[in-house]
Amino acid sequence: PVLFFCSAALAQEKKNLRIVFVSLSWNNQLPYRIAIAKGFFKDQGLSVEQIFVRGGPTAIAALASGNVEFGSIGGAQAPIRSNARGLDLQILASLSNYTNYTLLGSKEARSIEELRGKIIGVTGAGAFSDFAIRIFLKRHNMDPDRDVTLRAIGGTALRAVALERGVIAAAPFTAEDTIRLVDKGFPLIVNLNEALRIPQSILVSRGEMLQKYPDTSKRFLKAMILGMQVAKHNKKEAIQIGLASGLPGEPELINRSYDLFSLGYAADLSVAQDGIQIMLDEDIRAGVVDKKFTLDRVINDRILKQAQQELRTEGKLK
Repeated sequence: PVLFFCSAALAQEKKNLRIVFVSLSWNNQLPYRIAIAKGFFKDQGLSVEQIFVRGGPTAIAALASGNVEFGSIGGAQAPIRSNARGLDLQILASLSNYTNYTLLGSKEARSIEELRGKIIGVTGAGAFSDFAIRIFLKRHNMDPDRDVTLRAIGGTALRAVALERGVIAAAPFTAEDTIRLVDKGFPLIVNLNEALRIPQSILVSRGEMLQKYPDTSKRFLKAMILGMQVAKHNKKEAIQIGLASGLPGEPELINRSYDLFSLGYAADLSVAQDGIQIMLDEDIRAGVVDKKFTLDRVINDRILKQAQQELRTEGKLK
C-alpha cells in the first residue's frame, strides 16, 4: 500500500511546464536559457516551454487562468495588487533582488544633486521605473514631486532619444542601452543593480499550483537555481550560452553590460522581503492595497527553501 501511495503521488506531478516571460532581456532570460542548455530541467524530469507576452497584466491573466504554471514578472506590484484583489498568486523566488536599471544623466547633469529642478524621463506614471526612481530620490533627500519633474516618455528607445535631444536630464536604462549611451558620452549616475535593493525580476505562481504540485515546483526551482549559479558565477560560459541560445547583441557590448546587471542576481533565488515590503508600504500609502495586507499573503518561499536545502545536500549549492 505504501508503494501504491508513492506512485499515485508521483503520477499527480506535472512534467510539462509552461513559463510566461514579459521580457526577453539578457538579465531576465539568462538563468533560464542556461538551465535549458545545460540540461538542468531535463535532469529534474521536466520539459519546459517559454511563452512571451507583452506586459505584466497579460502575464498575470495567464497565470491566474492556469494557462501557465510559472511566470517571470517585473516587480512585485502586480502580484501584490492581484493577491489583494483575491487572485491566488504568490511570489516563490527572485531572479534579481535589485532594480535592473541604471540612471544615466545628460552631459549637463552628471550627479544626483545636479538633477534638482530638472526633468527625469520614466516609462509612465505608476510604471516600475517611475516607482524605482521615486524611491531612489527619496533616499537621497529629494522630493520626487517637488525637486524634480518625472515625465512619462515611454520605453527605453524613446527615453534614449529624449536624453540625446536634451528633452530630459536623466532616465533609467537597461544594461545594454546603458553601454551604448555611455559610449556616446552620457554619464552613469548610479547602477541601481547594486544600489537599490527592490526586486524587479521575480518568479510567480498560483498558490494552488504550489499546493497541488509541490514536488514539480521544487524541481523547477532546483533547475532555475542551478542555471542562476552559472549565470552569476561563470561569466564567460554564461555569455557563450546566451549567445548560442539566440539572445541578441554584440559579444563586446554584452560582455560589458553583464558586469552591470549580474550584480543584482540572487545567487540562490532567495527573495529580498525587505525590498518587497517597501513596495507594499508604498501601495498601502497610496491606498491601492488595504493597510491590513501583510507580506506572508503574497510571498511563499517554503518550497524554495526545500530546493535550496536539497541542492546543498547534493553538494551543488554552497
